[in-house]
Amino acid sequence: MFDGELKLLLVEDDPEDKEIFNRMLSKIEGLTCSIKWCSSFSSGQKEILDDKYDVIFMDYRLGEEDGVSLLRYAKEHGCRAPIIFLTSETGREIYKEIKQWGALNYLKKGDVTSDHLAIAIDYAIEIAAQYQLLREIASRDGLTDLYNHVEMHLLLEKEINHARRYNASLSLIMLDVDCFKAINDNFGHLVGDCVLQWLADLIKHSSRNCDINGRCGGDEFAIILPGTTGSSAYKKAESLRQLIEKNPYGDGSVSVSVTISAGVAELKGDDTKVSFIHKADKALYCSKSMGRNCVRYEME
Repeated sequence: MFDGELKLLLVEDDPEDKEIFNRMLSKIEGLTCSIKWCSSFSSGQKEILDDKYDVIFMDYRLGEEDGVSLLRYAKEHGCRAPIIFLTSETGREIYKEIKQWGALNYLKKGDVTSDHLAIAIDYAIEIAAQYQLLREIASRDGLTDLYNHVEMHLLLEKEINHARRYNASLSLIMLDVDCFKAINDNFGHLVGDCVLQWLADLIKHSSRNCDINGRCGGDEFAIILPGTTGSSAYKKAESLRQLIEKNPYGDGSVSVSVTISAGVAELKGDDTKVSFIHKADKALYCSKSMGRNCVRYEME
């Protein structure tokens, strides 16, 4: 039924209801879990974006605030965990309201039992796994298996929020293949596609587990580097540039010399997602204007 330890979040402003919830959890056979309790709307806001919970339970009424506002905040900021409401109020209108904003379901306080809670958790985990599989398929570029343009924007937004919350460094590399049209014209589009796949593999193999790699379209790629300063990102981009320059693509029947141009930017205090991308894109454009096959770091 339950596989491994689950991480649960409970946003509930009533200590008595919190204790009732914990007692029901303790009676569920085979469930191993850790639970984080947030007692207010504001503490729930801070915790809900950590993206480390398997299931989130949320009170429908949170003092002067309401759980639907917190649900809306969570979904607008990319929370992917299934959310189940705990409420004393029931009815079709409440169900329609919470479903509109992406909640999985609700449990009625006073009526819910440990068995009900176990079934709700099991169902939430199953739905989350199915959603993750579909989302993984939809988020990948078909040619390179890197994240696609849409997913990279979502992930960049998430990493910006994380960096701001923890006062951490964050950098972005934008790169593309120099004179890629000439490769297609001289060797054919099939070879061009193989070059892009080869480049994607080099990017993946030169990245850390925490780095996020994507194909933004055509021959343009992006690398999001959490916890990385601009100067360190520059060194990574330069190392990748040299690796590509020194190792032509080849499949036994053809050899293609490939170079890249890259732009690097570091997130600063007043940057938005748009301005952050613009800085990296501007640096990439400077690399192109300087003759290609080089890396520029946009510091301002």
